[in-house]
Amino acid sequence: MKEPVRLLFTQISRPFGRESVILLLRMWLGLMMIYHGSDKLFRSLEPFTQHLTTFGIPLSSFVSSFFTISQFLGGALLFLGFLTRPALVCIAITVFSAVIEALFFVHYDPFSRKGELAFTYTILAFALLISGPGMYSIDYVLARARQTDEHDHTV
Repeated sequence: MKEPVRLLFTQISRPFGRESVILLLRMWLGLMMIYHGSDKLFRSLEPFTQHLTTFGIPLSSFVSSFFTISQFLGGALLFLGFLTRPALVCIAITVFSAVIEALFFVHYDPFSRKGELAFTYTILAFALLISGPGMYSIDYVLARARQTDEHDHTV
């Protein structure tokens, strides 16, 4: 039994394995953000705006729009690996606000269904913010092209 586990960790610890894990997490979080944002964006933003208003959130129309766009557009950018870190900052702010809501306004329990999910998304967003988009991303391709271009100009 030890050998398959050792083999798995050996594969994951290789650069290809790490990059695949980053890709998988980035795409999953991106899809989840698109899903949550599209519901608000394409159905109606009004219930979400009213929800924020009940908590006394100032500028609830602006805040609900920011959160919705952060989820939908940020999720799409994250999924593609384009402008990954700016998208993750917006996503992290959005999902962390849901953690705050679960802690202080709704259940006072970070491990309630809503709190646990929001906290999981927050941890994923911060982990990806730290790791970066990975080599299977548009950001990586553009950075490599920029490095090649800069190298060609200095020679």
